Amino acid sequence: MHALIRQSLTLGSTGLLLSLLSSYGVEALAQTSSCTNFWVNPKTGTQECVGGGTNSLPARQNRGGTVSSDTDNRAFSTQQFNTLPPSQLRSRMPIDSVQAPTNVPSNLGTTNGNAGAVPSSNNISNKNNQGDSPLSFGTSLVPYSTSRVLGGTTNPAQTSPYRQVGKLYMAFGGTTYNTVCSASMIGRSLLLTAAHCVHNYGQGSAGWARKVKFVPAQNNASEPELSYESTQYLIPSVYFNGTDTCTQTGVICNNDIALVALDNNSLGQQVGNRVGWFGYGWNGYSYAIPTGTYQNVFGNKLFASITQLGYPASFDSGLRMQINTTYGAYYATGNLKNTWIGSAMTGGSSGGPWLVNFGDNAVGGNYGSANLRNIVVGVSSYVNNEQRMGSSWFGQNVEFPNSTYGNRGAGNIGKLVYDACDNPALTGWQLQSKGRCT
Repeated sequence: MHALIRQSLTLGSTGLLLSLLSSYGVEALAQTSSCTNFWVNPKTGTQECVGGGTNSLPARQNRGGTVSSDTDNRAFSTQQFNTLPPSQLRSRMPIDSVQAPTNVPSNLGTTNGNAGAVPSSNNISNKNNQGDSPLSFGTSLVPYSTSRVLGGTTNPAQTSPYRQVGKLYMAFGGTTYNTVCSASMIGRSLLLTAAHCVHNYGQGSAGWARKVKFVPAQNNASEPELSYESTQYLIPSVYFNGTDTCTQTGVICNNDIALVALDNNSLGQQVGNRVGWFGYGWNGYSYAIPTGTYQNVFGNKLFASITQLGYPASFDSGLRMQINTTYGAYYATGNLKNTWIGSAMTGGSSGGPWLVNFGDNAVGGNYGSANLRNIVVGVSSYVNNEQRMGSSWFGQNVEFPNSTYGNRGAGNIGKLVYDACDNPALTGWQLQSKGRCT
């Protein structure tokens, strides 16, 4: 999977995962029959077990691990939650308070490892072509085009591949959904969003949202694909503990990513069986550096064409899906890895997907080498006042340096999906064996 892009994904666990990492990115290699995950303690240089087995360490001490909300949220799973009126719902979008350079920065690097992606299941239906809004620029001079999702149906957001995206309602304190984000499906019951949508950075067990509700393809008050609740989320342990690589605490970070295991709807259905799901990519899937004479147009920058979807609160009161098309540039400084785009979206779009190769293949078309459709390579993570937005880089970084986790891919996204779907050490998850992953 890490050497060549697979066109299909072998399902199920591939056995014992022999990872984990120190805070310096050291990969543990030793094996033991009594432990599943390892790290190398940077203070002692010795290998220790994480998440069970001999010499066990709490998950929150593992820089390359994940933390689940299971235990902390179990009491809320059967409680009924109300939803505030749209005018009272709050967004959770972190704001970048540091002015960026007037141009995309020049210190853009290459990917660390081989790019890859898993394909999607889209349940594709016919769509109508959309007209674009006029090209716009923020003061950072990053071009974009942001507009409402429109089409010839009653609810254009209900057509594929839009309907895999929806609005996310969260309850932070109390039993009322009081805040909003966006999210997208990457499995039958597996939802992808930003970690800040389900957890307050660095607050440990006290930081969890108590419950979330996902409404795919919401359009005004309509819930055409019904709604799906959950109290079960998975985030990187460094986000849980507040030890992530960030340039601003909890704002511009390496690992602002979360997965949510959704319950069935009121009819007993899994959401992915109704709307389908996206694939996801890592290490710059579909990103490229122009070659030869084209560098005098685009520069020697690693970038991709990005489609952003979400429900920003300042557009249509956050009740209709918006689409943004733009270029995304890979931004690396020190150990921090992000992607930047230009966008007019605002709070409420947090957690919404950033996709490459959005749409459907035309008959007879030739789409090059990185041609898997509808692949999520980031989620909306933060915004600044220059109409520029950022996302944590999906793939290998100092916290998650492995080139593969099981058969789920590299880096942070690979580890999260492996833990959610396959990892035998995470009781309460193991979604693949339950038919709820891919």
